[in-house]
Amino acid sequence: MEHYERIEKIGEGASGVVYKARDRRTGATVAIKRLRGGGGDDEQLSEDLVREARCLEACRGHPCLVELRAAHRDAGAGAGAFLVMDYVGPSLAQVMRERGAGRPVPEAEARRLMRQLLDGAAAMHEHGVLHRDLKPDNVLVDGHGNLKICDFGMSRFAAATASTGHAPYTSPVVTLWYRAPELLLGSREYDAGVDTWALGCIMAELLSGAPLLPGRSEMDQLNRAFDTVGADDMADWPRFARLPRAGSPLCRKSRPPSRLREMFPALSTAGLDVLSGLLSCRPDRRLTAADALRRPWFTDAESSADQPRNACGARFSERVGGVAADAIVV
Repeated sequence: MEHYERIEKIGEGASGVVYKARDRRTGATVAIKRLRGGGGDDEQLSEDLVREARCLEACRGHPCLVELRAAHRDAGAGAGAFLVMDYVGPSLAQVMRERGAGRPVPEAEARRLMRQLLDGAAAMHEHGVLHRDLKPDNVLVDGHGNLKICDFGMSRFAAATASTGHAPYTSPVVTLWYRAPELLLGSREYDAGVDTWALGCIMAELLSGAPLLPGRSEMDQLNRAFDTVGADDMADWPRFARLPRAGSPLCRKSRPPSRLREMFPALSTAGLDVLSGLLSCRPDRRLTAADALRRPWFTDAESSADQPRNACGARFSERVGGVAADAIVV
């Protein structure tokens, strides 16, 4: 790590701390993530480094996913595990905070941004990688207003069991406000649907300017989800009875139909189709990232509305590079 000069701390999460740095050999600006040790457990630290690096490596080269440059494991005094990645810019969460609460993104711009997030997620899932913590804090915005998914600290390679088709994973995962109903109900056997639910929450946040489901606890989060999108025949899902919290009174409570049309009256029918599909409570009815990209909201859109921005044209935000902007423009 002596090849890198640390400039400033730019982020911190459950899996590590991220610094902006300069590569002394090339002069390039990079992002360095120092992984957190598990109570001084060097073996666990090495395992976490390898797992995250492998997930990043599997997705290498995709324009909507952060690029891994190197992985280092230092020994001796100041030992640590480090991932070196391309420096992109601030997080989507930072950019949205700069805009201010309640300032939605125009639909055409939301479509452009969601196209990138779904494209990145589809690539991850095609390579067998589950991100498991998609949220605005884990999406970066570059100098042209384009997005890159980052922070693969919670990621795992998907693996199936013979009985259910899904591997038994750790639960809970995913930050509470973006956590899918099956996770809130205690499931440890899940698939890429936990990522697409989170993307639906991000889409709603772009369109409203505020988090869709800001729950205070897991049960409050589940109640908000059911009240917002309906129970969606959750009890008829074949695997529902095996969920640890299937007996919760929240699951027996009568719910109205989805309120998404009421909450997003200006959203086009095609846009609502994608939002509703991503936010289906039943995982077996939820859109995959690849399927969402084949919906008319994307396929029938004018290509000019979805082209990447450049430095001379309209941009997602001029917050990138340290200058705050007043608006997101189309």
